[in-house]
Amino acid sequence: MYDRCMDLPQIVLLVIIVAVGVILIVIGVQIIGLLKDAKETMRKADLVLEDVGFLTRSLTRGGTALGNMLTSLQSGMQLVGLVTKVLAPKEKK
Repeated sequence: MYDRCMDLPQIVLLVIIVAVGVILIVIGVQIIGLLKDAKETMRKADLVLEDVGFLTRSLTRGGTALGNMLTSLQSGMQLVGLVTKVLAPKEKK
């Protein structure tokens, strides 16, 4: 009669193996979901970093243009000063 039936330890071991298998499958599905979310988050972060890079390049170009404009304005003021010195009537002492 014992030849055809499983012993109690074998039944308990089978139940434990099935339970651990189910738990591992659930954990695997959860990890796959987390990895998909992480991939989407990384894609969005990459887009944000590209936008920040574009903004910094734009600000750098704007700063360079402003610097060039100020340098040109300073040169123009020096030229005006030189012309006024040359054209101004000289006072005699």
